[in-house]
Amino acid sequence: MFCDFSSINKFLSDDPLFGSCALIGSFLFLIQLVLNFFGALDDDEGVGYFKWMSKQALVGFLMMFGWFSLTCKREWDFDSLTAGAMGVGAGILLMMLVALIFRGANKLKSTGSVFCITEAVGKEAFVYQRIPKDGVGKITVSLQGISHEIDAISLGEEIDSFSQVTVLKQSDDRTLVVVPTK
Repeated sequence: MFCDFSSINKFLSDDPLFGSCALIGSFLFLIQLVLNFFGALDDDEGVGYFKWMSKQALVGFLMMFGWFSLTCKREWDFDSLTAGAMGVGAGILLMMLVALIFRGANKLKSTGSVFCITEAVGKEAFVYQRIPKDGVGKITVSLQGISHEIDAISLGEEIDSFSQVTVLKQSDDRTLVVVPTK
């Protein structure tokens, strides 16, 4: 048989509070893990002043409290009160660790390729693809520490590839006007 319910009943009857917390916390953790894997779980930032208190942190607290309290009581022969206090401490420690992990993960977010083309005005760039006299070429310009390839036109002169240019203004939503840098 896959699951022996008599052993779960014995497990819960010996330490009902710690055992219930451990099993419920573990079950909720597995549900969150599966939902995260399939992208069905929303980002959880916490509530109000309690930004550190997310659903993940609370489930982690419940699971850690239950299992650590059970370990303290059964393996190290602590009384229930001491085991519970140790479980609360371990649960709080885990909540703080989860909060630090989520804070660190939020710092990894990037705007990616989202930028405002007007930020390029006045900056120096390099011609990536030759700009013909009456046509469009491409320049490479660094914005917010990221290199972007943007369409560019000149003021009626041809500009060779690998030339350094200065961005004068924006021509349209996707094109800049450039002149050779002196």
